[in-house]
Order: sequence, then structure tokens, then C-alpha cells
Amino acid sequence: MEFGEYIRSLREKRNLLLREMAANLNMDVAYLSKIERGNRMARREQVVAFAKTLKEDENELIKLWMSAQIVLMLKNEKERTEILKIAEENLNRLTKK
Repeated sequence: MEFGEYIRSLREKRNLLLREMAANLNMDVAYLSKIERGNRMARREQVVAFAKTLKEDENELIKLWMSAQIVLMLKNEKERTEILKIAEENLNRLTKK
């Protein structure tokens, strides 16, 4: 499930209307709708606000959001698996320092 779809499912599970959640987040209804539909990517601080508003684990939402950003970057790359392997190697090197 994509990040926006997941946010929508959490909102609906809590019986929050789009306009209610947008008001809680101090966000434009149209902008929140675009995030939920996958037409806009939320910013990190918005993900933190989603977690608080929806009473969800912040770290889990951030992981889902970051993975969505990686997918967006790599979806049209032919060598995406190799790119991810190189990134993993680089991250492992960084954490050993």
C-alpha cells in the first residue's frame, strides 16, 4: 500500500472526515487530498503531524514515507536493484565509521 493510501485508510478507520483531519493538521483540504491520492508527497514534518493526529507510531510512518520516496526515485530506473545494493553497501560503510 502506498503512503497516501495508508494515511487515507487510517483516517477513515478513525472516522475522520478529510476536512476534519486537514483542520487538525492546519493543512489545506485539497493538499491533504492530493497526498492521500499520491499526487503530492508529504514533507517529513507533515508525516510527524500525521502520526500525532492519527495516534500512530511516528517511526513506522516515517519508514513507510521514506520507502515511498525511494520507490518514486527508482521506479523508472532499469538498474534499481543494483542501485539499492550499492546504497546498502554505502550505508553499511557509513555506520561502521
